[in-house]
Amino acid sequence: MEHQCNCEIFSPLYLGPTFIKVGQLSSTRSDLFPPEFIQELSKLQDRVPAFSAERAMAIIEKDLGQPVGKLFQSFDRRPIAAASLGQVHRATLWSGEEVVVKVQRPGLKQLFDIDLDNLRILAEQLDKQDEANDFKGIYQECASVLYQEIDYINEGRNSDRFRRNFKDIPWVRVPIVYWEYSSPRVLTLQYLPGVRITDNARLNEAGVELKLVAKRATEAYLLQILKHGFYHADPHPGNVSVDITPGPYQGALLFYDFGMMGDIIPNIREKLLEVFYGIYRKDANQVIRALTDLQVIRASGDQLSLRRSIAFFIDNLARQTERQETIANIGEDLFAIALDQPFRFPANFTFVLRAFSTLEGIGKTLDPDYKFSELVKPYAQELLDLQNTADSRALIINQVQQQASELTSAAAAMPLRIQRIDALLEQLELGDIKLRVRALEVERSMRRSALLQSATMSVVGALGSLNLGAVLAMGHAGGAATPMCIAVSLVCGLLTLQGLQRVKRMDKFEKDIKGGA
Repeated sequence: MEHQCNCEIFSPLYLGPTFIKVGQLSSTRSDLFPPEFIQELSKLQDRVPAFSAERAMAIIEKDLGQPVGKLFQSFDRRPIAAASLGQVHRATLWSGEEVVVKVQRPGLKQLFDIDLDNLRILAEQLDKQDEANDFKGIYQECASVLYQEIDYINEGRNSDRFRRNFKDIPWVRVPIVYWEYSSPRVLTLQYLPGVRITDNARLNEAGVELKLVAKRATEAYLLQILKHGFYHADPHPGNVSVDITPGPYQGALLFYDFGMMGDIIPNIREKLLEVFYGIYRKDANQVIRALTDLQVIRASGDQLSLRRSIAFFIDNLARQTERQETIANIGEDLFAIALDQPFRFPANFTFVLRAFSTLEGIGKTLDPDYKFSELVKPYAQELLDLQNTADSRALIINQVQQQASELTSAAAAMPLRIQRIDALLEQLELGDIKLRVRALEVERSMRRSALLQSATMSVVGALGSLNLGAVLAMGHAGGAATPMCIAVSLVCGLLTLQGLQRVKRMDKFEKDIKGGA
């Protein structure tokens, strides 16, 4: 009997909402993936398979307590969009207002329970292998946000808050929520049609300037982060459109889907500002303290190398020194902190970085010359222009007071420090203290050997799994084992490529340290 593989079962569309969201993020990175990949992954934005109108109407009637015919003057049975968590139907209220009705997928919570339980196990295993990243913390943050996302009452509140934040900015529009027609699984919103933000052809045809759209998308997100402290955590092209209707709102951004939102608490914003001012004042110690408070840096490892590296990079920001010169001067320190892995990826930054990555992909799609750093400059200058506001003057006073306090504490502690230095010298003379000397060149060689050994083992695993799968397939006895062997082979192959890529980067790093090309 001939075995045939139905490759459609491997599509993210059939793997559940978690994998669909991963595909949604990847589909925005036109600068990283070939057009064929982007075209296929773009199907995940708003062309996810829909469920039947009968099931959608049953959910509406159960949650709102009335037949659809009594709730709406008209209800389009064919959805205008289907996403990973629900689908959207156009409707008209008896008052004449055009609306869209968002209905959650049946059994969604059960699917979340299964997917997230598997991801929890994976996160725990990754934490055991990589101490530099808080995978379990990232998982917990994701799980919390995703469970909030399937509560449409929570989404409606987020939408109202987001609209209030942008009430004075005409080029940002947010649909109004009709609360009397909403429930935890049904959300009725104002109908605001627009063109997908990455649809360059239709935007050009409508006379909308693409560079302006890219600029507005980035500025809107910077306002969310720096001013509001409340940001859209999932700004993929399926959730951001552009109004092309001639009139005052032409070119305005239309934001949808406020299920995934993030809050930046004031304390974190203050620490981020401390990092910024530390860089501006070239104070490596302040930068390290702020990053430690933000849990980006762990208080362990080679702190001297870490401080020297950060100080060197801060000093070279103003001079715009070439990368090769920078690495050549502090290469040993960089390698030392890379081995000690003092940097840790905090879970609460996950969605900020995800959104920045998405926005960069959108910007590059709209404008080939898009540079995120150039759009950030005016906001950085505004932070530095302290004399313009009373709040800024108060900040300067606080900074001066902080420095005065630090100087006072340092002066008071000076006698004790002198005593400690004397004790340390005495211990050195007696041989009670041992100095640890790191041979970083030997460490680099051992690291490279370990990477090559790991890549070799992955090659053996890939070939072995592929061979086993082929034997089982030829013997017609593989069943489910054959696809499993192929999957294991693919994973081992990816690990091999990753290992070789890391070796290549290490070799380039070695050349940079030695002043090579």
